[in-house]
Amino acid sequence: MEIASFSELTASGRFRNERTVLSIGVFEGMHKGHQRILSQLSDLKKELCADISAAITFSVNPKGRQGSLDTLRTRAEEIEAYGVDILAVIDFSPVFSKITACGFAGLLMKAFDTVGCVVGDDFRFGNPSDDGDGHDLERMLSADGRRCRTKIVDSVLDPEGVRISSSRIRQMIEKGELGCIPGLSGRFYRVDLVPLPYRSGSGELIISRASIHQLLPPPGAYDAALLLEDGRMFGLCAQIGGESLRLSAGTDSSASGFREAFGKEALLLDSLYLEKRR
Repeated sequence: MEIASFSELTASGRFRNERTVLSIGVFEGMHKGHQRILSQLSDLKKELCADISAAITFSVNPKGRQGSLDTLRTRAEEIEAYGVDILAVIDFSPVFSKITACGFAGLLMKAFDTVGCVVGDDFRFGNPSDDGDGHDLERMLSADGRRCRTKIVDSVLDPEGVRISSSRIRQMIEKGELGCIPGLSGRFYRVDLVPLPYRSGSGELIISRASIHQLLPPPGAYDAALLLEDGRMFGLCAQIGGESLRLSAGTDSSASGFREAFGKEALLLDSLYLEKRR
């Protein structure tokens, strides 16, 4: 999957003659609703015999949330798993936020020959004072003799009939209710450790809280799983404090490999999966 700047794609027109199916959304904290959309995007590509599929996301959440639920790296991994060819990243800025729905549709037509779109039933695009929904997107992209088929995907509901959303996942993390998250996303909450420096001491890996830009649950001890870049995974205790995140093996037998590796090699960290409060 190629990751590209949306502004570069509109300026260069590299894919302007490529029959494209696309989806648009923040895709933050990939959950079952996002997964349904991307699965249907893959199906639509085959159905329309499109050349490429594209997912359009944002560099930052347009709603201005404090603390992201992921990083671009982990989001890209999740999206790539659905066979998406292009991940186009919008550098969301005050200038971009003023673009109308019609203006945004015009940018899409500069970047791709869009023959199909898949969006959620809550999808909106353009400045709130002049925005549109999935039906408007289909109408705008079908102008000038074009034909763009748009599928509007129903939200995924949990067993209690409540809509699954990134906002719900955010609320659970803020409350420390991490054990509920797999029911919404299919996995435990993932914290990206690749860009983060760490130091070691007294059998712990210590990461400065200030270097972590993802949302973390309230201070306390949590069961966690540490994934290394080489694929090894260890069960650990994650101690979240006001100044640092500390990872230690404790007495958990599943962490014996971590205790053996700790101090003997330079550990290349990938991700931390936070499972539940101890």
